[in-house]
Amino acid sequence: MKRLCSFILTVSLLASLAACAGGASSDAPLNLILKAKDIAFDVTHFEAKQGQTINITYTNEGALEHNFVIEEFDVAANILPGETTTITFTANKTGAFKYHCTIPGHTEAGMVGEIIVTP
Repeated sequence: MKRLCSFILTVSLLASLAACAGGASSDAPLNLILKAKDIAFDVTHFEAKQGQTINITYTNEGALEHNFVIEEFDVAANILPGETTTITFTANKTGAFKYHCTIPGHTEAGMVGEIIVTP
């Protein structure tokens, strides 16, 4: 009986540890490198988990001024040619969200991408 109790206790402890280990955590930040080249982003799709912090290192390699906007997350950053900036926000809602450059004509020319945030 004593051995059975020890066995059950050991199995319970191991099961608890396995549950705590879990999978990928939304606590780990998502670090992205994004480049603007004339009228295009070099990355047009990325995925994140709800609650995850997203750090985007954004470099303008083009000859034109650009920006980076995600309305649903209140993200907006302007960037001049040759500059690099870091954009940080938390993906606090799920869904598919457009990011784009709102300089007149740039979105229409294809300077747009999508972030998918999953639970």
